Amino acid sequence: MSDSKRDDLAVLKTPIAVQSGLSLVELMIALALSVTLILGIFTVYMDSSRTTRVGEALARVQESGRIGLEIMSQEVRMAGYQGCSDSYTVPVRVIANNPPPSLTPVSGEDSVYLYNSGLMGWQVTAATQSSWDSGTDFEDLGIIEDDALPGSDVLMVQRARLLSATIASDMARADVPVPIADPEGLFGSSAAFSSGSLLMVAGCESADVFRITNNPSGSVAHAASANSSDRLSSAYTADEDAEIYSLESTVFFVADTGREDDQGNSISALYRAKNSFPNSTTPSFQREELVEGVEALKVHYGLRTDASSNTINYVDASGVTADDWKDVVTVRVGMLVSAAGNALQQDDSQTYELPGMVFVADNPAAGQQAHAADRRLRKAFVSTLDIRNRQCGEFKQFGTTDQWEWATADNNGGDGDPCN
Repeated sequence: MSDSKRDDLAVLKTPIAVQSGLSLVELMIALALSVTLILGIFTVYMDSSRTTRVGEALARVQESGRIGLEIMSQEVRMAGYQGCSDSYTVPVRVIANNPPPSLTPVSGEDSVYLYNSGLMGWQVTAATQSSWDSGTDFEDLGIIEDDALPGSDVLMVQRARLLSATIASDMARADVPVPIADPEGLFGSSAAFSSGSLLMVAGCESADVFRITNNPSGSVAHAASANSSDRLSSAYTADEDAEIYSLESTVFFVADTGREDDQGNSISALYRAKNSFPNSTTPSFQREELVEGVEALKVHYGLRTDASSNTINYVDASGVTADDWKDVVTVRVGMLVSAAGNALQQDDSQTYELPGMVFVADNPAAGQQAHAADRRLRKAFVSTLDIRNRQCGEFKQFGTTDQWEWATADNNGGDGDPCN
């Protein structure tokens, strides 16, 4: 037998050792490695989940802030709009019976200026919760007065809105019905504008507000049965200057939605209420929720009271007298917006600055308000808006100073005011 075969047989006859299990040391090492791996995976998952939650909350807050400011800016910029006529020089003749307070001429007159009512604001506090709206178009209207959150502001914009209906042919006289072409069916017994509705007809040199006294089909009547007179200020013609408008009062405010998020936090929102101007002493504001998560609305009004110095004074609503609303040329709007649900690891202790107010988590001092000390993510949004219908040119600010300048307008009066 060869040596190699002997070696093979020797190997086959050698007893094979039997594996009996892991030692305690090996088991502990394996468990330690497993726990470390699981903890690592869990930590990565939690960090990723937290980052995703914060990212989603921030995206919601930013979207809400942008949408809220965009909707408000569209209305604010058009405050006092009355077509091609200038609200500073062309008054609106109001012959409608029972007009809203904002459009009621003073005793002995039959006209109003939209620059007086085009933009107005109020502050709501706990002390004035039931009286801040005194004398407004929506006084004692629960859906606004009772629901507007104390510590927040209310802003109203009044304007004319161009309708698709047009003047079909020239009026023969100022006391005859207005002939109309109504391609979208806005007028009629069951349409948006029927008998009793408030309507505005305006050109570049005159404007009239009256009650419709028929269910229009081809023409709009303005008889003395619902108006102080059946005669408009002008016999309007079917040219490009004369148009048909609706009048709108839009109120923005913050209120509690009555809902709670999954953590039990109450949810507030930015609301809009519009007046349909019915033929009644009772206002008919229709309320709708615009943006969820708005906790506060703060507004400052830019008053340009000295034409020669081009200086803007920013004040809150309490600093604007009844005669000063016409001098507001810019509006600074601020919103504090939060996302539903807890996104932060700890209670929010940040400070947020809005126009005229600082929001803190605890122990607010003078000029401060408290925001909820919870784990919701918050962000402040502020935007300064020009009122287009109160400018005779482009209004520009010098850097971060309080100095402003009319950049593109003729100053014919020599006093720094181009609107003369």
